[in-house]
Amino acid sequence: MNIKSPTNARKEFYELLKQVNDNNEPVYINSSNTENNAVIIGQKDWNSIQETLYLESTGTLDKVRAREQDQSGHTNVDDIDWDNL
Repeated sequence: MNIKSPTNARKEFYELLKQVNDNNEPVYINSSNTENNAVIIGQKDWNSIQETLYLESTGTLDKVRAREQDQSGHTNVDDIDWDNL
């Protein structure tokens, strides 16, 4: 876990941007006032989080999980109604 103070994060900001994108590891910025804490993540990771939240909010992930637990056999991809997931 990469934790920086706001002062160090400011000094190393460009390097931190490269790190979060190269390593897919967030950088935590912790200040003495917990209301001012933050996390820096790369754009790809942010997009993945947003997509997961969207799929969760539409119920799509529930259906995926149910199919993963289905022991009745394999689902034929051609039988899936993709527009109504």
